[in-house]
Amino acid sequence: MDDKKKLGLVGAVALIVSSLAGSGVIALPQQLAFTGSITLISFILVTIGALFLTLVYVRAGSRFEDPSPTALATYVNPILGAKSGFFYVYGNLISNVSILIAGLGYMEIFLPQLKHPVILGITVIVLIWVFIALSLHGAGIITKIVSITVTFLLLSVIITAVAGWFDFDLTQFHDNWNVSGKKDGMAIMSGFAVLIFAFVGVESVATNNVYIRNPKKIVPVATITGFIIVAIIYIASTTVIEGMFSAKDIQNAPASFAMSMQKITGSIVVGDVVSIVMAIACLASFLVWNLSSASAAKTSADNGFLPKAYSFTNKHGINSKGLVINGIIMTILQGILMMLGSNVATAFNITVTLSVLLLLFPYFWSGIALIKKEREEGSGKISTKIIVAISSLFIISAFVSATLGELWLVIALVLVIMAVYAMLLTPKKTNQS
Repeated sequence: MDDKKKLGLVGAVALIVSSLAGSGVIALPQQLAFTGSITLISFILVTIGALFLTLVYVRAGSRFEDPSPTALATYVNPILGAKSGFFYVYGNLISNVSILIAGLGYMEIFLPQLKHPVILGITVIVLIWVFIALSLHGAGIITKIVSITVTFLLLSVIITAVAGWFDFDLTQFHDNWNVSGKKDGMAIMSGFAVLIFAFVGVESVATNNVYIRNPKKIVPVATITGFIIVAIIYIASTTVIEGMFSAKDIQNAPASFAMSMQKITGSIVVGDVVSIVMAIACLASFLVWNLSSASAAKTSADNGFLPKAYSFTNKHGINSKGLVINGIIMTILQGILMMLGSNVATAFNITVTLSVLLLLFPYFWSGIALIKKEREEGSGKISTKIIVAISSLFIISAFVSATLGELWLVIALVLVIMAVYAMLLTPKKTNQS
């Protein structure tokens, strides 16, 4: 790429903000409201941990040709790479379902029928297959739709983060402090999984080097700057909502930012428009992330870590078979959620927790890969060890924060799918004549 077309510092920061910010934030207020405004402390702790995890990928980006989590895990050990490829692909796949659920949460205002678990489940399944059918013909218009709608989504979040303070009530914030019924320490930990989901994708910044001018100098500065901007927007917007409404009101409102924008502007119409825009942004981003999941699966399949069907591409260059396989898996997952009678809040929480806990495996090994690289080169730096140590503690704390039921659910999921995975990759014996 011509240097003149590459991004400078401002462009690189914008690229990183757009990579991190998006649909991950829109369901946060409702999820955090079940614990209370004490999750402000959770948010600060998770942000510090996610910052150090980001630094792992910043350093990996300058040391490895492929700084993706699965490639870094493979560098540590091929078997870990195979398993991490599996966790990374399916962790992202489960998060795709949560994106659809979050988007539909913003449509409840217009379609109250979505409050029924069966109707919600059927709608999600229909959307999965409609979007897969659209994706089979290429990504063309999808990218433009995502860019426009995510911009409006962020605008609503930023307006809430700034203008919402004029409607902020410190007494209300105090009353919402801890409504979980848990001790403060446990309440702070309980919000970790859903908060980490907001920062999933920190590794994507390391893959943008080719689009940035003088990457060794600009990427680290742009990455940290972009990350801090996103963190401030996230923390300010979710915190101010805790002081605008009672915890009960937020818990009952999947479209939290539509509710905040309605109060800020005093217009029901604005609230309705925000609901529609955020729903479209989520649904459109599903298209992009679903294609990304299939692409990541193709990379793992090319290395022999997933069935060869994932390597197939159609005439449009789309991983068509991979999309269909992923569609079947997402349909089964949503079917289970439907049988469990999960509404928007419950379904979102389950899918987010599952996806985050699976993604933490390759995230952990990425840090170990960085340590191993420096040890092999005989250039071990204290700063790298500190970065990896803090990011690793952050990852482990997420597992500690999960409930026993959530951990058992992840273990069961891993056991079942790993068994299917092993059988699919077992070569068949050919009859010798």
